[in-house]
Amino acid sequence: MKQSRQAFGLICITTTIYLLGFSHLANGSFPSKRSLSQRNCSYAIEVETSCTPSAGTTSIIGVRFGDSIENAIVVRHLKNPKLLYSPRRGSKQGSDYNGLEACAIDQFEANGDCMNKRVCSLYVKRLGSDEWRPDWIKVVRLRVDGRSSTFSYPFYFRVFVPENVWFGFNYCDSNRPPLPEVVNDLDGET
Repeated sequence: MKQSRQAFGLICITTTIYLLGFSHLANGSFPSKRSLSQRNCSYAIEVETSCTPSAGTTSIIGVRFGDSIENAIVVRHLKNPKLLYSPRRGSKQGSDYNGLEACAIDQFEANGDCMNKRVCSLYVKRLGSDEWRPDWIKVVRLRVDGRSSTFSYPFYFRVFVPENVWFGFNYCDSNRPPLPEVVNDLDGET
């Protein structure tokens, strides 16, 4: 009789756990850090291109940014820029504006998994024949209420970006030097 009560109690506890939405506890698995951040969030990537001669580009620019718990968002091609400032154009954006002009500050939108930690790594990849020299790049999180909050410190490049490699910074590991580095392959992303 005592064993049947214990079995009945165990069945009741297991059923209760399952019904409360904790089925991952009942089968012995726990949500991964990836599944905890699967909501979709909007980000803005703000880029200031240097005023150095030939700093602007028409090349395809990709960006990869991530946090300290290995969440990452890859934008293969920065498209549809919103001009924030340009000494040549002011803040007027014509239909001929493609972004990443010398001395301009542009904003590009990206969507991806929500990150709970601050962005601490950022890499860019340039595919094209002309050079590009960003001054800084930062990530801003766009909230549903229309407000935004800075989600990374500015990553200061101030050098020409090499072609066809991921080039940038990883401040997630405090032992790394604060200089941009070339990384040929980031988690299989090309």
